[in-house]
Amino acid sequence: MLLISLPVVMLVLALLFIFRGVISGLLVPMPDINKLGSRELVKTYYKRISLGDTRGADKCLSDSYRRELSKPNVIRESVLWLDDLNVSKGVRMKLYDQRNTNYDELQFVVKYSAWYLEPSGAGDGIQLRFVYVAKETKDSPWRIISIGSGP
Repeated sequence: MLLISLPVVMLVLALLFIFRGVISGLLVPMPDINKLGSRELVKTYYKRISLGDTRGADKCLSDSYRRELSKPNVIRESVLWLDDLNVSKGVRMKLYDQRNTNYDELQFVVKYSAWYLEPSGAGDGIQLRFVYVAKETKDSPWRIISIGSGP
């Protein structure tokens, strides 16, 4: 009987996790996010995270929000498995009340199951997030401007 030690199993899982984004990126190409509707953009963000493609997911974010998340983010970067994605219909709601100058803003409630390679504050299991997307102008593409665990 072959006994495999726990460190070897963890090493193999870590290597698979690291190369998962490269392999899945070749198999599941990134859509043109400039042509996506608001809800499809949110779904694409979480699908890219589930594939381990944080670069692809980052393309769904506004420039300012991407800069906020530029620090290492355990929740985004250590997702081992993400499934059962459910994105609500968008509700018109300003994130920062009237101080925001965006042309249009929508809030989505996102529910999914996730397991992480590293311990995170979110914990494993069912997750609930509030995702805000916005268009800066009438003709600009949708981008995610905030993701939080409370409205």
